[in-house]
Amino acid sequence: MLNKNNLLGKWLFSILFFIATNQASAAPDPNFHIYLMFGQSNMEGAAPIENQDRITNPRVKVMADLNCSNLGRTYGNWYVASPPLNRCYSGLGPGDYFGKTMADGMPSSVTIGLVPAAVSGTPIELYQKSAPIGRNNQNIPTQFNGGYAWLLDMARKAQQAGVIKGIIFHQGESDTSDPNWKNQVKEIVTDLRRDLGIGDVPFLAGELLYADYGSCCHWHNTEVRKLPGLINNAHIVSAMGLPGMDVYHFTSASYRELGRRYAQIMLDKIDRNSTVSSLSSSSARSSSSATSLSSSSSSLISSRSASSSSKAASSGKCAYSITNDWGNGFTASIKITNTSSTAINAWSVSWSYTNATRVTNLWNGALSGSNPYTVTNLDWNKTIQPGQSVEFGFQGTKPNGAAAIPTVTGNVCN
Repeated sequence: MLNKNNLLGKWLFSILFFIATNQASAAPDPNFHIYLMFGQSNMEGAAPIENQDRITNPRVKVMADLNCSNLGRTYGNWYVASPPLNRCYSGLGPGDYFGKTMADGMPSSVTIGLVPAAVSGTPIELYQKSAPIGRNNQNIPTQFNGGYAWLLDMARKAQQAGVIKGIIFHQGESDTSDPNWKNQVKEIVTDLRRDLGIGDVPFLAGELLYADYGSCCHWHNTEVRKLPGLINNAHIVSAMGLPGMDVYHFTSASYRELGRRYAQIMLDKIDRNSTVSSLSSSSARSSSSATSLSSSSSSLISSRSASSSSKAASSGKCAYSITNDWGNGFTASIKITNTSSTAINAWSVSWSYTNATRVTNLWNGALSGSNPYTVTNLDWNKTIQPGQSVEFGFQGTKPNGAAAIPTVTGNVCN
């Protein structure tokens, strides 16, 4: 009897040890950074997928949002990210290059996980917890009544593997100029943050196609730009200078650039360090953040492994360009090109207007002063390698007539 009891005790101990070990090994990896992506067709992806887009990074994963036999994907499982990320038969979208640029900008021990839940042609109500519009013809998994439950289910599955670090969003064409849209977006973000327990992680909303390119819905950008005033830690991703392939959708090249812009802002808002964890396979890796960015984005964000001993360039070129001009408003950009043989490790430019022209908002730089204006680099774009460029943009008001082009001065302008 004693032997039987001993055997039973050993058997129970083995089972408990096995369960405890499996639970420990299944703990979320703090170096698996998860990003939720939702919206309508521009987030889903609508442009042709080209050969360059098929190049994958094993450190970028995507969760299947549907069962896609054509892609060999099963709902809720992780795969190496390759377009289409959203759904089974979509095109290229901003999420592809968002993920790649995030991986390039993080330590090699960090893996990026993308959780897509975007549906072409859908109004914002699809994602409201309080008032889902139902499945209708939206082709989301049959077990969910509305997009909120769908996104929440995938997000919770993702939390079993990693940590949600942010949310990216692109939607509004179906709700153009609806004054209540911004409040609906706020409600969705508030519900997601609370239900997932993720705090005020960064929420990035992208602008719609600009009027310059025959957009149907550019008026809605006025509503998009109000979101940071309503939602904590919300930021706008500019669509300035990005052409469209029709009145709704961006071109393939524009989606690549838009994805990089999402990533550039997200990299500036999150902690870029990796976490050492005994439960993670990445614990033995270095947490060094030195990593070089892909060549496809090097014109906007340069290598984070650039030597800190590099001297500031003594010569460079600063080009002020008007990108849109209407009535009493305009948008413009300033492009800084390093024409020297040494890296620029920080930059600052200034300009002033001789008339009543004023800057009202600016992106991809830190603005100070008011006529004269001074813009300095952000952390992610402070280094400019020889022959490379960075660019920031802004919007402003002006008197009627052509927008003024002032002289730009600074430590990198000759």
